[in-house]
Amino acid sequence: MNAIRRKRIRAVCTFTLAGALAGFVLGLVISQIEVRAPVWSGVRGMAIGTIIGLAVGIGEEFLLHVGSRRFGFYALNALRMLLYSAVMVLALVFVNALGFALGNGVGLTEGAAWYARDGGLGRDFVLALAAVVVFTSVLEFRTLHNRGELWRFLTGRYRYPEEEERLFLFADVMGSTTLAERLGNQRYSSLLRECFADTSEAILAWGGDVYQFAGDGVIVTWRRDAGLRGAASVRCFFEMASALEARGAEYRARYGTVPRLRGAVHGGEVVTTWVGEAKKELAFHGDTLNVAARIEAMCKEVGAECLISEWVRERMTLPEGLEATGIGEVPLRGSQEPAALFAVSRAGGGAGLADALAAGA
Repeated sequence: MNAIRRKRIRAVCTFTLAGALAGFVLGLVISQIEVRAPVWSGVRGMAIGTIIGLAVGIGEEFLLHVGSRRFGFYALNALRMLLYSAVMVLALVFVNALGFALGNGVGLTEGAAWYARDGGLGRDFVLALAAVVVFTSVLEFRTLHNRGELWRFLTGRYRYPEEEERLFLFADVMGSTTLAERLGNQRYSSLLRECFADTSEAILAWGGDVYQFAGDGVIVTWRRDAGLRGAASVRCFFEMASALEARGAEYRARYGTVPRLRGAVHGGEVVTTWVGEAKKELAFHGDTLNVAARIEAMCKEVGAECLISEWVRERMTLPEGLEATGIGEVPLRGSQEPAALFAVSRAGGGAGLADALAAGA
């Protein structure tokens, strides 16, 4: 099971648990309003919330994820509202009808009839629609920020500059200038949007935070231990590349080419802080980012798909399936000292690069 599928399953579990908890709490609140038995009301709410949370998780991670590229904003959210409203109503009817049937020794049909007539279906339907409107807005809003970023802002983390060690992945689309000239502005923009959409799950799956989208590239960051653990930052790059390859036929049909990435991973000390007043943004300051950008620029010159610095190589154990080939001390633009770099490739893919470097030595 790859990292993206694991991420989707974790997300479904999170939605389900969140739904169960929210349902239980809402059930307790309703028990006080309608003078019901708190325990039964809470269990009923938890059952309804579990069904809804599971449906939403599956919808977001496995069904609507594909539709987000094919439908516009309004069409996608209308579909969300229709789907989740239907799920909420069915969950409400089923759980309440089952509870009435078990408590009164009648059939499920009679229980459903009671709920529709005297059990508050109309009221619950209105509440469900309101909940769906709020929920779909939250689902859209969450994509504006990295995970945990809002919490860090509200708790004051990084309000004052903090020094810390971080890893940065710089990745961009190869041959972007040629692509832009051939496709034109609109189709080129569409290609980049699809690339970023396809690679975003790999970033989330490997725990990265998007620092910036810069033209045809993206900068992803991890705190030191998170980026080194399991070679997350490097594996993220190759998972991003694999995501584009998996949709190769669709890209070729739409744009006449399959986009490929090149990237670089470097780490070191940075200063992390919130900047700006008109618009707040979490920023990273320090020479680590400059070096990472220059290493990424070297990919084209040495013909490497992914380069990592000596800082990363010394601290990271690459997993089976990835291998590093040393390319020696390389002068970086704007830097007085050369840097020792390593080309990382999928197993068996580094032989050609090693031969080319040896021939040029």
